[in-house]
Amino acid sequence: MIFLDSSFLISVEVDTDQNHKKASVITDGIASGKYGMPAISDYIFDEVITVTFGRTKDLEKAVLVGEKLNESAEMIKIEDLYFREAWEIFKDQKDTRLSFTDCTTLALMRGRGIKTIATFDGDFKKVKGITVV
Repeated sequence: MIFLDSSFLISVEVDTDQNHKKASVITDGIASGKYGMPAISDYIFDEVITVTFGRTKDLEKAVLVGEKLNESAEMIKIEDLYFREAWEIFKDQKDTRLSFTDCTTLALMRGRGIKTIATFDGDFKKVKGITVV
Protein backbone atom coordinates (compact mmCIF):
# COMPACT_ATOMS: atom_id res chain seq x y z
CA MET A 1 0.00 0.00 0.00
CA ILE A 2 1.16 3.56 -0.70
CA PHE A 3 -0.06 6.63 1.14
CA LEU A 4 -0.73 9.69 -1.03
CA ASP A 5 0.14 13.00 0.61
CA SER A 6 -1.58 16.25 -0.27
CA SER A 7 1.62 17.77 -1.72
CA PHE A 8 1.76 14.91 -4.23
CA LEU A 9 -1.95 15.00 -5.06
CA ILE A 10 -1.96 18.75 -5.60
CA SER A 11 1.08 18.44 -7.88
CA VAL A 12 -0.81 15.85 -9.92
CA GLU A 13 -3.79 18.16 -10.41
CA VAL A 14 -2.09 21.54 -10.90
CA ASP A 15 -0.38 21.68 -14.30
CA THR A 16 1.72 24.68 -13.28
CA ASP A 17 3.01 23.09 -10.08
CA GLN A 18 6.82 22.72 -10.04
CA ASN A 19 6.49 18.99 -9.27
CA HIS A 20 3.74 18.21 -11.80
CA LYS A 21 5.98 16.21 -14.16
CA LYS A 22 7.49 14.16 -11.30
CA ALA A 23 4.01 13.55 -9.92
CA SER A 24 2.83 12.29 -13.32
CA VAL A 25 5.66 9.73 -13.44
CA ILE A 26 4.84 8.53 -9.91
CA THR A 27 1.14 8.37 -10.84
CA ASP A 28 2.00 6.02 -13.71
CA GLY A 29 3.79 3.75 -11.22
CA ILE A 30 0.81 3.81 -8.87
CA ALA A 31 -1.59 3.03 -11.73
CA SER A 32 0.54 0.04 -12.74
CA GLY A 33 0.39 -1.36 -9.20
CA LYS A 34 4.11 -0.84 -8.56
CA TYR A 35 3.49 0.42 -5.01
CA GLY A 36 0.31 -1.41 -4.13
CA MET A 37 -3.09 0.10 -3.43
CA PRO A 38 -3.19 3.87 -2.88
CA ALA A 39 -4.61 5.25 0.36
CA ILE A 40 -5.42 8.68 1.74
CA SER A 41 -6.95 9.93 4.97
CA ASP A 42 -10.01 12.10 5.41
CA TYR A 43 -7.61 14.87 6.53
CA ILE A 44 -5.69 14.61 3.23
CA PHE A 45 -8.95 14.65 1.29
CA ASP A 46 -9.96 17.84 3.09
CA GLU A 47 -6.58 19.47 2.49
CA VAL A 48 -6.48 18.63 -1.23
CA ILE A 49 -10.02 19.81 -1.93
CA THR A 50 -9.52 23.00 0.09
CA VAL A 51 -6.24 23.90 -1.63
CA THR A 52 -7.54 22.99 -5.10
CA PHE A 53 -10.60 25.18 -4.64
CA GLY A 54 -8.54 27.96 -3.06
CA ARG A 55 -5.99 28.03 -5.89
CA THR A 56 -8.41 27.66 -8.79
CA LYS A 57 -11.64 29.17 -7.40
CA ASP A 58 -13.24 26.53 -9.60
CA LEU A 59 -15.84 24.48 -7.70
CA GLU A 60 -16.27 22.10 -10.63
CA LYS A 61 -12.53 21.32 -10.63
CA ALA A 62 -12.50 20.76 -6.84
CA VAL A 63 -15.51 18.42 -7.11
CA LEU A 64 -13.86 16.51 -9.97
CA VAL A 65 -10.67 16.09 -7.90
CA GLY A 66 -12.74 14.86 -4.95
CA GLU A 67 -14.61 12.36 -7.12
CA LYS A 68 -11.33 11.01 -8.53
CA LEU A 69 -9.91 10.60 -5.02
CA ASN A 70 -13.03 8.80 -3.82
CA GLU A 71 -12.83 6.38 -6.76
CA SER A 72 -9.10 5.71 -6.85
CA ALA A 73 -7.84 5.53 -3.25
CA GLU A 74 -8.91 3.87 -0.04
CA MET A 75 -9.94 6.63 2.37
CA ILE A 76 -8.98 5.93 5.97
CA LYS A 77 -10.61 7.95 8.75
CA ILE A 78 -8.44 9.55 11.40
CA GLU A 79 -10.06 7.87 14.36
CA ASP A 80 -9.38 8.74 17.99
CA LEU A 81 -6.44 6.34 18.28
CA TYR A 82 -4.63 7.91 15.30
CA PHE A 83 -5.56 11.41 16.47
CA ARG A 84 -4.04 10.86 19.92
CA GLU A 85 -0.90 9.26 18.43
CA ALA A 86 -0.60 12.17 15.98
CA TRP A 87 -0.77 14.64 18.86
CA GLU A 88 2.10 12.82 20.61
CA ILE A 89 4.16 12.80 17.39
CA PHE A 90 3.46 16.51 16.90
CA LYS A 91 4.48 17.43 20.46
CA ASP A 92 7.63 15.28 20.44
CA GLN A 93 9.14 16.48 17.14
CA LYS A 94 12.83 17.28 17.25
CA ASP A 95 14.32 16.92 13.76
CA THR A 96 11.18 17.58 11.71
CA ARG A 97 8.72 20.40 11.16
CA LEU A 98 5.64 18.32 10.36
CA SER A 99 2.20 19.89 10.40
CA PHE A 100 -0.45 18.25 12.55
CA THR A 101 -2.01 16.78 9.40
CA ASP A 102 1.39 15.29 8.51
CA CYS A 103 1.53 13.79 12.00
CA THR A 104 -1.89 12.20 11.47
CA THR A 105 -0.45 10.68 8.28
CA LEU A 106 2.49 9.22 10.21
CA ALA A 107 0.26 7.83 12.94
CA LEU A 108 -2.01 6.23 10.37
CA MET A 109 0.90 4.81 8.36
CA ARG A 110 2.44 3.30 11.49
CA GLY A 111 -0.88 1.93 12.68
CA ARG A 112 -1.74 0.34 9.33
CA GLY A 113 1.81 -0.82 8.50
CA ILE A 114 2.12 1.42 5.43
CA LYS A 115 5.80 1.98 4.63
CA THR A 116 5.66 4.04 1.39
CA ILE A 117 4.44 7.59 0.80
CA ALA A 118 4.14 9.72 -2.33
CA THR A 119 5.00 13.24 -1.18
CA PHE A 120 7.05 16.31 -2.03
CA ASP A 121 7.26 17.33 1.63
CA GLY A 122 10.95 17.00 2.50
CA ASP A 123 10.36 16.45 6.20
CA PHE A 124 9.00 12.96 5.51
CA LYS A 125 12.49 11.99 4.30
CA LYS A 126 13.71 12.52 7.87
CA VAL A 127 11.29 9.96 9.28
CA LYS A 128 12.80 6.54 9.89
CA GLY A 129 10.96 3.50 8.65
CA ILE A 130 9.17 5.01 5.63
CA THR A 131 10.16 5.31 1.99
CA VAL A 132 9.42 8.49 0.05
CA VAL A 133 8.79 8.10 -3.68
